[in-house]
Amino acid sequence: MGMITDGPPDGGVPIVYEDAVADIYVAEGDHEVARIAATDLGDDVERVTGRRPAVTGSLDDLASSAVIVGTVGRSEGVERCLRASDVDVATLTDERESFVIETVEEPLPGLESCVLIAGSDRRGTAYGAYELSERIGVSPWYWWADVPPEKRDAVVVESGTYEFGPPSVTHRGIFLNDEDFGLRPWASETFAPAEADDRPGIGPTTYERIFELLLRLKANTVWPAMHPGTKAFYRYPENSAVADDYAIIVGTSHCEPMHRNNVDEWNDADGEWNYATNRERILAYWRSRVEAVADSENVFTLGMRGIHDAGMPGGETRAETAELLQRVIDDQRRLLDEAHDRPVEEIPQVFCPYKEVLDVYREGIDVPEDVCLLWPDDNHGYVRELPTDTEQQREGGSGLYYHLSYWGRPHDYLWLSSVPLGLVRSELTKAYDAGARDYWVVNVGDIKPTETELEFALDLAWDVEATRSVSSAEWLRDWAAREFGETHADDIAELLAEYYRLALARKPEHMGWSSVYPDTPPDEPAFSFVREGDEARRRVDAFERLVERAEAVSEALPPERRPSFYQLVLYQVRCAAAMAEKYLHAARSRLYAGQGRTSANRYADLAERAHRRIEGETRYYNEILADGKWEGMLSHRPRDLPVFDAPATANLTPREGAALGVAAEGRRTPIRGDERTLPALPTFDPGVDPDRFVDVFTRGDDPVEWSATPSDEWIDVDATEGVVEDERRLWVGVDWDAVPDQGATGDVTIEGAGVEKTVRVDAAAPRGDPCSDFVETNGAVAIEAERYSSARDGDPGVWTRCDVPGRVSGTTVAVEPSIFSSHDPGSDDAPLLEYDIELSATGSVDVEVQCIPTQALNERRDLRYEVAIDGGESAVVSIDPDGGEHDPQWQANVLRGAAIGTTTHEIETARTHTLQLHALDPGLIVDRIVVYTDGERKTYLGPRESAIER
Repeated sequence: MGMITDGPPDGGVPIVYEDAVADIYVAEGDHEVARIAATDLGDDVERVTGRRPAVTGSLDDLASSAVIVGTVGRSEGVERCLRASDVDVATLTDERESFVIETVEEPLPGLESCVLIAGSDRRGTAYGAYELSERIGVSPWYWWADVPPEKRDAVVVESGTYEFGPPSVTHRGIFLNDEDFGLRPWASETFAPAEADDRPGIGPTTYERIFELLLRLKANTVWPAMHPGTKAFYRYPENSAVADDYAIIVGTSHCEPMHRNNVDEWNDADGEWNYATNRERILAYWRSRVEAVADSENVFTLGMRGIHDAGMPGGETRAETAELLQRVIDDQRRLLDEAHDRPVEEIPQVFCPYKEVLDVYREGIDVPEDVCLLWPDDNHGYVRELPTDTEQQREGGSGLYYHLSYWGRPHDYLWLSSVPLGLVRSELTKAYDAGARDYWVVNVGDIKPTETELEFALDLAWDVEATRSVSSAEWLRDWAAREFGETHADDIAELLAEYYRLALARKPEHMGWSSVYPDTPPDEPAFSFVREGDEARRRVDAFERLVERAEAVSEALPPERRPSFYQLVLYQVRCAAAMAEKYLHAARSRLYAGQGRTSANRYADLAERAHRRIEGETRYYNEILADGKWEGMLSHRPRDLPVFDAPATANLTPREGAALGVAAEGRRTPIRGDERTLPALPTFDPGVDPDRFVDVFTRGDDPVEWSATPSDEWIDVDATEGVVEDERRLWVGVDWDAVPDQGATGDVTIEGAGVEKTVRVDAAAPRGDPCSDFVETNGAVAIEAERYSSARDGDPGVWTRCDVPGRVSGTTVAVEPSIFSSHDPGSDDAPLLEYDIELSATGSVDVEVQCIPTQALNERRDLRYEVAIDGGESAVVSIDPDGGEHDPQWQANVLRGAAIGTTTHEIETARTHTLQLHALDPGLIVDRIVVYTDGERKTYLGPRESAIER
C-alpha cells in the first residue's frame, strides 16, 4: 500500500524501530473522536509490532520521534508542527473531512521527527489515524472479521506528504436493517447481553464497534437498526452520546421520519397512525424527538410512510395521498424551524421517494430546494430513479439508497451477500455521474456477511474516481492481498468473481423458484437437466469447482488467517454451492424417480445432505469459529421462508433383478425399445458443438453389464462396455476427419440385461473456411455479447467491455458514459455492435437479447436497444419495466438476473448475415444474444455459445 517500510529510516520517521518506540500525541482539548482514533492507533501499532506507543496529551518529554494526531485549530501540537511542515493549511481547512499525513523533521524542540496527522475537522483527523493503521497492516475488519494484523518488527513512515480527501460523497454510511436474524440476537445474547435488560436491543457497546468500523472505512453516517424486535436507537440514552463521541451522523430510514422509530416508539394509545385524522398527536410525537436531538449532528428524514415498511395511510387516491404528504412535509419543516436556532434551510434533511412514495412524488410533491432527494434502487441492486436535469440543480442535491441485503418482493436475500461488485460499481458510479453525490446509504442488513461489498461501496463513496479507475477484479485482488496476503490474492479474487457470476444467474435464496407476499412453496428449478450438456449439472459442477478452489486456498493459508477467510469467503461459497445442490439434486431425484432410475435415491440423499451441510456450516460459524464470538450472528433460514426448508425429494423402490434403462440428451423420458422414430441426440456441428451424453442406468436392484456399439468409425464414445450399479453417463463425440463431406447419420446401440436400445447420431456437413463468427446449431445461434465481430462508437456513446458479470461469461458489454442524450430509432449516430452469424434456413427468426436488468435514468428517459439483420427492417425494444415491486416483469428480471427482449425478423437467404445492435439510451448492459430459428427456448440461460473455433 506504500507509505510504510520496515527498513532503516533514511529520512523517514520511525514509529517502531530497533529499541525505539514513538509516542502518540493527541491534545486534551481536541475532539473526543481524535482521542479515540489516536488511542486505537496505539493499539494497532501494538497489534502489528508487539510494542505499544505511549498516548499522551503533553508535548513535554516526547520520545525522539512521535505521531502528532489532531484537528487543525483544536490541537496545539498540530498547530506547532504545521509551522515546520509543507502543508497548505488554508487549502486543508477549506475541505470537508480531509487530512494530511506528513513526515516532518525537527518540528519541535527536542523532537527529531514526527508523523503529522492533521485533519481539517474531527472526522478528517479520525480518518487520518485509521488510514495510518491500515497502512501499517491492520485491516478495517480486524475485529469484525477477525483479520489478523500483518506482523512487523519495525514500522517506519517513508518521507513525504500524503494528502487525502475531500470525499466524493458528502454523507456516506450504512443502514442496519433486517437485524432480527443476526445483529440483534448476537448483540443482545452474545456480545452485550447486559444491555438487553427488558428486551433485546442493540446498545452502546455494539454501536461503539460499529462506529469504529465506519470510521475505519471512512464513512460518517448511520441509519440505526429499527425492526420490531429491536429496541429503538433512542431507547438507549448512551447511543446518541456514543455517536457524537465517534463523530457519526445519525439519520433514520425512509419510514422513520423525524428520528422516530415508529414500530417501537409509537403508542397505539395515542391513536391511529394517520395524519389525516390524528395530525396533532403525530406532530407532538415528532416535536419531542426533534427538540431532544436538535443539538446533535443529525440528518432528518422528511415525509411519512406506514408504521413500518408500508404505504402512508390517509389518502383514497394518489392525488389525495400526494396532498396529504405535502401537508406532512410542510408541517415538518415548520417543526424543524421552531426547534433549532438556525434557519431550517441549514438543517440537513433528506426525502426518500422509496417504493410507492416515488409514484406519489411523481404526482407532484413540492420538496424544498435545500432538501436532499435520496433516490432508491429497486432493492435488488439496480437503481430505479435518478435526478432529472432540473433536479440536479437543487441546492440540497441528491443521494442514493442502495441495497446489498433485502427483505421483500419478489423474494428476500437476507442470508448470503451476493450483489456483484461490478454491478455495485456500475450503478453507484452512474448515480454519481447523474448528480447523486450528497448522501449514500447502503442497506447492509447485519453487516456480516456483506463485509466485502460494503467496503467496496464505501470506497466508491470516499473516492469515486480512484475506485472506478480500476476494475472490480483489480479491487478484489488488492483487497484479498490486504486480508490474506499476496500469495493467494489472485486466486481469491478469481473465485469470488465466479461466485458473483453464479449468484447473478440465480441467488442462493432464489433457488427455490418461490416468492414472498404471499409466501409460496418451492417450485421446479428452470435449469434444464436434459439439454445443453445437462445445464443443471453444469451449475452444480461449477460450484463444486469453486468450493474446491476455495478450500485449497483455505488449507494453504497460515492457520491464523483461516477464520477470516471462512467468514469473508468460504462460508458463502460453501453455502451457495450447497443451496444449488439441495434444489438441483432434489429436482433430479424427482425426474429420475419418474424415469425409473434407481439413482433417484442417491440424488435424494445428496439433496438432504446439502441441506444438513448448510445447517452444519452455520452452526460452525456461530458456535465454534473464533471460540463462539459470533454466536447468533448468522441464520441459515431468515424469516423461516419455505426456500430454507428441507428439500422435497423423491425415492424409488427398485424392481427385482437386473433392468437396464437408457436416456439421451434432449429428452426427459427414457428410450423405449418400441419407438417408431429412432430417438436422436442433438445434431453435432463441426467446430462448435461439445460432446453429447447418453445415460445408462439401472432400474432394478442388481448391477447391469452393458455395452455400447457405434455404427460408424466417426462416432466416438468415451466407454464401450462396463457394469453399471446405478448410472453411467456416456459422452458421445464426433471425429470430424472421418465424417463424409455431405455429413452423416449413424447410431449408438446400448445392450444389457436382455434389452437393446439405439440412439441416432447426426453430424452436419463439415464447413469450409467460415465467413461468420457464429453459426446456427440445433436451431439457434448463441453469442456472448462481448465477443462482437465489430463495434462502432456513437456520437454520443461508446461500447465498452464491462465487469458486471454475465450469467454465462464473466463479462458483459455496456454503453458508456452512464449519462448521455438518447438517440432516435434509425439514427446512424447510435453506438453499434455487429455480429457475423451464419443461418442455415430462411423464414422468421427470433432475436433474443439478454440484458442486465438495469433501469432507465428517470421517468423521463427510457432504456432501449434497436436490432436489425443486414440493415433490414429494425425493431426497437425497451427493457425498462415499471419498476414497482408489484410489476411481474420486474420481478422476473431481478430473480433471473436478466431483462430479456425478443424481436422477430425475416430471413430470405441461408448464408452469412450481420446482426446489428444499436444502443439508444444510456445504462444499457448487454449479456447474451440468441437467434432462434425454431422458436424453442429450452434452457434457463439459453444455449451455449455457438462461436466458430478457428
